[in-house]
Amino acid sequence: MPDDYRIRKVLESLEDDPATSVQKLATLVNLSSSRLGHLFKLQMGVDLNHFLANQRLQKAAELLRHTELSIKEIAVRVGYHHSSSFDRGFQHKFGVPPADFRRRNRL
Repeated sequence: MPDDYRIRKVLESLEDDPATSVQKLATLVNLSSSRLGHLFKLQMGVDLNHFLANQRLQKAAELLRHTELSIKEIAVRVGYHHSSSFDRGFQHKFGVPPADFRRRNRL
């Protein structure tokens, strides 16, 4: 399987399910987690874990804008097991807690 195909497959999988773990992504493309991380960084120019966190938070922002799901449900849906780490990461990225973001950005 060519490297660019593997990366495309990883990106597609993340689009479908941002909660997918690095280990599941690695298994999907027949690589170890560390090899996938190395290949991802070479191909995309960004660390896989940072990319994954960003994708999850972007998806969370979309769900906050467009759904009535609770913040806890959104956190779980995008791959956070603890709402406190979700809140912290979200506030770091967007500058406001998820509840404030939802109030300010409802569509």
